[in-house]
Amino acid sequence: MPEESVLIQPIPVHRDANGWWSHPGYLTEYDDEVTTAQLNDWCTRNQVETKVTHMESDVDADVFDAYMSDGQVDCSAWEIQQPTEPGWFILSIHNAEDGPVCVWGRRVAP
Repeated sequence: MPEESVLIQPIPVHRDANGWWSHPGYLTEYDDEVTTAQLNDWCTRNQVETKVTHMESDVDADVFDAYMSDGQVDCSAWEIQQPTEPGWFILSIHNAEDGPVCVWGRRVAP
């Protein structure tokens, strides 16, 4: 009988000194550059949907401007706002082309 995989679960978030963090089970089987197909496959296997919060739209302009002028290494001033819908948990806080993003996950029915 095949071994049943364990679905990703919410865990406490402990951001590093620069504000970054990734769930230890988030996309671990892929390299840094993940395709849309790989992300969709991972979400299906883990029975989660995702949504993204962009720092730029979640903070005052001066906080984002300070981030953009500091060499883009420290987003620790970003106090990420939890989505209003229930069930969302953080999968990753990382830098993207347009600045820091927070990727949220939420369980969906298989």
